[in-house]
Amino acid sequence: MRTRLGVVTVFLCGLALSWTLLASAQNKDKKAPEPAKKGAPAEAPQARTPAATAEDADEKAIRTAAEAFTKAYNAHDAKAVAALFAIKAEIIDEKGDLTKGREAIEREFARVFKEHPQVSMKVEIDSIRILTPNIAVEEGTVRSKNAPDDKDDVSNYMAAHVKVEGKWQVASVRDFEADSGDYTPHEHLEQLEWLVGEWIEESSEATVHSTVKWHDNGNFLMQEFRVQINGGIAMSGTMRIGWDAVNKQIKSWVFDSQGGYTEGLWLADGDEWIVKTSGATSAGETASAVSVYRYIDKDTVGWRSSQRVIDGERTDDVAEIIVKRRPPSPGQ
Repeated sequence: MRTRLGVVTVFLCGLALSWTLLASAQNKDKKAPEPAKKGAPAEAPQARTPAATAEDADEKAIRTAAEAFTKAYNAHDAKAVAALFAIKAEIIDEKGDLTKGREAIEREFARVFKEHPQVSMKVEIDSIRILTPNIAVEEGTVRSKNAPDDKDDVSNYMAAHVKVEGKWQVASVRDFEADSGDYTPHEHLEQLEWLVGEWIEESSEATVHSTVKWHDNGNFLMQEFRVQINGGIAMSGTMRIGWDAVNKQIKSWVFDSQGGYTEGLWLADGDEWIVKTSGATSAGETASAVSVYRYIDKDTVGWRSSQRVIDGERTDDVAEIIVKRRPPSPGQ
């Protein structure tokens, strides 16, 4: 059986272990234009056709309308939002619920603004296609939040615009659940934001101290941890948690002061996170385990470990350990 220090160290290592994608066209083979030969007449630039010029003006008008929509939404002006829609326009949300008619759309936005007085949003336009002189399709992403400190709610949308008496209006909008590719690395990691802060676990044998912070423009969570015994540091290390865009999963990398390392893949299950880890000790032994973090409240986290194997040999499971957030120092 492992000693209490072993359990504490394992906990540290556990903490430490533990819509379609848009393609960008790359013109790799595009060559620079050859300089005009001496004495040869310069090639006159091609004039844009009236149709192309009209499309540019239409696209600009639709982008201006999108900016007006964002401004009115963030000002919680339901009447100004509805004025951008055609009289018989319709909105279908992610759940398939239909709101039809300009008056009903105004009432719906008024309800949202009343229920969420701090709601805000921003629109990211991916494309605008002018199909005919009077019909256009806009596609993009919407990021909204009910309060300034909330994480973004991301959704995709497709909007059909019609030109009525020379003015572009929204005829219909359909919202879709966003694909994971529409989220930034930071937005994926916001699911683990409750880990940010200082954590401590003390016993008669050892003290475990851990600090988790945002790092690299919020694209990673970084943890520093150390184990102290009799006032001295027996072990320390770092864990970096990020978004693996290839596997579309949260991943962690741990390095301890003794030369060991592990990688972990994170999977959410209700109020728990299951982390499958594998790596090696400083002595070259392979190691793997399944760790589980349980969110109890904003100041309390439970952690347990099972299926623990070191160099092909099964070792004891670790029952749940409760770790508390470090209370603020006097004066803070």
